Amino acid sequence: MKRGKRIRFLAYFLEILLFFILQQAPDLLPVIHYARPLLLIPTAVTIALFEPQVASTAFGLFCGLLIDAGTNGGVLGMHAIILTVICFVVSYLAHDLLQINALTAFLVCGIAAAITIILQWLLFYVSLGYADPAYALVEHYLPRFLYTIALGLPIYALNRTIALRI
Repeated sequence: MKRGKRIRFLAYFLEILLFFILQQAPDLLPVIHYARPLLLIPTAVTIALFEPQVASTAFGLFCGLLIDAGTNGGVLGMHAIILTVICFVVSYLAHDLLQINALTAFLVCGIAAAITIILQWLLFYVSLGYADPAYALVEHYLPRFLYTIALGLPIYALNRTIALRI
């Protein structure tokens, strides 16, 4: 592996750890309408826009395992599987079909966040039979989705800088 690639992967690794700490630590990011963002979703997806499939899959798996480790009462491995598949598909499409720009990154982050958060809602709320799932979707999961995708473009800009400069 070339020296530049090792440094770039180290930068990605440190970025993922920093965003995991920001995502999990209380009061470091403002809570908007009782929602906190899932920073690792746009991080993994924007890394997948710039890296080959194997590296993207590995970073998706790592980000998913960190989200699983930080989720209380969740199924260990659910986010890992979701982000691994999403990152592989995004990387494949980015290298063969997509033009990589801010609009593409925003759309891909939105789709990835929507898939992940809808599956969270279905598996952690609806399938357990809690009352009024529509209320939970609108009041808790939708703000989390919007907060997550709002931070997708700054994360894309950071990962674009890392991918093109290092």
